[in-house]
Amino acid sequence: MKKLICLTIAFFAVLSAILSSCARQPAESVKEIHEKILAAHVKIIHHDTLQKTESGLYYAITRQGSGKSNTDSSIVFVRETIRDLNYNIIASTERNVARQLGTFSYADAYIPLLWFMGNNTIMTGLEEILLGMREGEIRRIWLPYWLSSYFEGGTSENTSSMVYDLELVKVVNNIDSYQIDTLETFRNRHYPGVDSLERGFYKVTLVPGTGDSLQPATSVNAYYIGKFLNGHVFDTNVADTAMKYHIYNSGKDYSLYHVALPATDEEEDESNQEGSAVKGFSKCMLNMRYGEVAVCFFHSDHGYKSEGKHASSSGTYLGGGIPAYMPLFFWIYVPLKE
Repeated sequence: MKKLICLTIAFFAVLSAILSSCARQPAESVKEIHEKILAAHVKIIHHDTLQKTESGLYYAITRQGSGKSNTDSSIVFVRETIRDLNYNIIASTERNVARQLGTFSYADAYIPLLWFMGNNTIMTGLEEILLGMREGEIRRIWLPYWLSSYFEGGTSENTSSMVYDLELVKVVNNIDSYQIDTLETFRNRHYPGVDSLERGFYKVTLVPGTGDSLQPATSVNAYYIGKFLNGHVFDTNVADTAMKYHIYNSGKDYSLYHVALPATDEEEDESNQEGSAVKGFSKCMLNMRYGEVAVCFFHSDHGYKSEGKHASSSGTYLGGGIPAYMPLFFWIYVPLKE
């Protein structure tokens, strides 16, 4: 601790000298000032042990990766924690970090983020680093503010240098095939032998219905539990289930969910409007009878597609809601007509 305090004092002494020098050189740009501040931080705090790229960021490999290499057109799953230069945590995807900060919420899934390489949706500095990584690798990156834009010449996301911990969890070359493989793996583990009703859509009857079949263009009441394939419950109208998974909201109505089934299967794409059932949910119900309990799990084409569903989350959590291209699982019970 004493050593860290001494290093910090030394850093601020150097920083003061830099700022004083900058004051005597008004022609020096803001970028140049920040470059000197970051260089002083690296020299004093890290004894010049970090690697530096031509673009001006510093990094250290904290765990070597041995999996698939990343490319400039890959889709990647990453875990991320962001700190300032004092190493205070700003945001993270990590469950243990949320617990340490006292911001943990059962409503959040704490899963890796899905990023697309090569389409200006990743900060330029982070994308540069990711290109050199393999699955399983973790790097700490000291990112200058000018590399926090999403394309060259774009507006910077940060106003000062930040520290990013990035773990490259998985590299995917085709998100559609990845989802199909994920669904088939889930099926083989939990419902072996069940065939899909169509590509990327599975239905399993748990309790057969004794009433009529549900018909298109009718209104039906149902209880449901919505999950990710890893078991995370993101929504339900079953109060006991909400309590069990610690997501009960006293302001929510846990009565039957009123579903307006589409007139035809082809018209279900309209069901992704706010407050309505997603396509896969309606498709599942159109294959059910009154009194039936069933589960369905399906490709994001039947869910929230490439948009996902955003939700407000803890201020230090980088996830939240339903991510893009997320396969979903629903347990559904349609009571008998009274």
